[in-house]
Parts: sequence; C-alpha cells; structure tokens
Amino acid sequence: MRRTLKVIGYGAGLYLVFLVLASGFSALSTNNKSLASLERRLNPAQFVFWQRGEFFRNPPLFKSVMSDPKGQLSQDGPKDAPDVDIWVVLLEGPKDIANFAMASQLGLKPQKIAQLEPGESVYSQSVALHGRLHPIPFFLVRKSVLVMDAKYLRETYKTECLDEIVYRAMIDQRDKELDNHCELS
Repeated sequence: MRRTLKVIGYGAGLYLVFLVLASGFSALSTNNKSLASLERRLNPAQFVFWQRGEFFRNPPLFKSVMSDPKGQLSQDGPKDAPDVDIWVVLLEGPKDIANFAMASQLGLKPQKIAQLEPGESVYSQSVALHGRLHPIPFFLVRKSVLVMDAKYLRETYKTECLDEIVYRAMIDQRDKELDNHCELS
C-alpha cells in the first residue's frame, strides 16, 4: 500500500512539474519570437486564404503550391472557423475589403482598410493562454489576421516569389532583401 502511494505521489509530482514547465513555456512564448517560432513548430498553425469571395488552402495568386520551409504551418486544413490560426485576406485593391463578410468578426476595420494605399498590408496578432478541463489544462491560442493587396503584389513582384513573400508575412518574418530581389524591373 505504501509503495503504491509513493508511486502515485511521484507520478503526481512529475505531472505537476510537467504542467508548470508547459505553462511557463506557453507564457514565455507569448513575448519571445524565437520561443514562439519553436512553439509553432511543435503546434503548427492552421491557416486559410480568402481571395475573390472564396476560401482556399492555396489561393489563385500563387503560381504553385505554397511551401513551408520553416515548418510552422499545418498540412491539414481547418475543420471550422474557430480552428483557423492564421487568416490571410488577399484583396484586389483596398476597397475589395467590402466583399469580405467576416472582416468585423476578425476584428478588422473595413473603413480604415478601404482607405489604405495600394500595397499597404495590415497584420494583427493576438496571443492568449486559455484553460480547460483536460489533463493539460492550459494551452496557448494564437490568432493572426493578415490583409494584403494581391493586385499590388502581382503588379510589383515576380510570380514565382509571391508565395514566399506571403508566407513570410504570415509567420511575421518579412524579408526586405527577398522583396527587393523579387521586384519586377
């Protein structure tokens, strides 16, 4: 009996240590970009594109299937809107935001976006630690919304670079050197 209680005690202790470490990692990754990147590799983000009134896994803007060289995106598609971690809204000019019915639900301000200059993008991100009744009671929820001007991208950059430019914007790791290299002459 004592031995069983001792084993249960050790198991409970290890479980508590695991919970403290997991919660600490989640909390630290909300403010640290390198930990956030590691967290996204451990828990890849679900994403969806919206372009021309439809949702896509790979939008018509791209010449080929978007690659994920940093391993931060899930290969499986989301089942429902709450499952989506990254929303990418590709507009045909800023005024096209009027055609995106979910703008308000995602916290976007359509009037402000409609007044943007061509080529300007909007990126918003929220990070929250949530609790639940589960063996791992705390989990991190990251939600990002990226609004980009697809028309401007097509007119400014080489088509073979568009997926990489959008991908880097999705994971909040833009590369000015890549942008300069991909500009049309």
